[in-house]
Amino acid sequence: MHCYLSDLPDEILHSIFTFVSDTPSYVGPCICYQLRPLSKKWKEDLDVGRGNLWALATRDLSLDYWPRNVGTAYSAHDAEVSFEESRRPAKRPRNYFNNSAANTRRSARIQPASPHEKYKHAYNLLMSRTETALLELTEHVHSSKKPLTLSIMKKILKEFSPIAINRRVRTGGTFLVEVCRSRHVPESVILKCVKLLIEEHGADPNVPSAEVGQGLASSTTLTLGRRSAASGEVTCYTSSQGKELYAIIIAAARAMPSVVKYLLSCKNIDHTVKGSSRFRLFSNPRKSVKGVDLSALEFAMKMREEEIENEIAEAELSCLNKVIRLLEKIS
Repeated sequence: MHCYLSDLPDEILHSIFTFVSDTPSYVGPCICYQLRPLSKKWKEDLDVGRGNLWALATRDLSLDYWPRNVGTAYSAHDAEVSFEESRRPAKRPRNYFNNSAANTRRSARIQPASPHEKYKHAYNLLMSRTETALLELTEHVHSSKKPLTLSIMKKILKEFSPIAINRRVRTGGTFLVEVCRSRHVPESVILKCVKLLIEEHGADPNVPSAEVGQGLASSTTLTLGRRSAASGEVTCYTSSQGKELYAIIIAAARAMPSVVKYLLSCKNIDHTVKGSSRFRLFSNPRKSVKGVDLSALEFAMKMREEEIENEIAEAELSCLNKVIRLLEKIS
């Protein structure tokens, strides 16, 4: 079979792996995992050749979701150039390299030598930017002094763009899940940020985060992906490596009806997904409710039961009741 595959043009090979990859940033790793082990010839071919194929895979790193109504009729060279230009650093002062020590440190070995090496370099930059952007977002999510706002969300996305919006980082987090965790902000701000991520940046509400800690069972320990042939670094995959947590579950457990309603309106949303986490009670923040493998509806109902046991006022249950009605309506 691999003999026939090797005769295919790079563009067709790229189309095949685009079809089987969850997101564009997975195309390159899929090529490595599926083709390199087939034979020594494939390994050598991918490591030193296939320039068009790697250029197309590098292009995919510039937008980590499948855009609607976008054609693919442009060359691999144009794709590579456009990606490199988008990541071109700011100009340095003219005398920046005048220092002899600085000139000594420069080496041709720093620059990727082959198309495969160029792809690995671009891939590593993408994942590094993604982790840094998510770390900055997390700081605002939990900050009472400088909480998350829509302008801050836009600033982070613009500053670190392009990022892998649908990839879990090594700590297990995703952008959409982190936004839904936001504290010290009104629900309307969370809704605006969720809409921004989904409508303008292609965030997928069906991509879970991995819960680490939270008082869950030992089986929830995050398992990192194996050392990637495409990246040269340890990566964390979108597929579940531990206990999953979805944006819609957080929105339901935290009684955010407008966010739940919007997520339910998203195309292909799966409202039956199950997740595990721990949430504080509104009536008594010193207490929390732990749930393992519960759906959004099950989590919301469990939260309501615990709130009632802690003698919450009926009026304060209105948002949680709205969430339950929304989820029951489609169940």
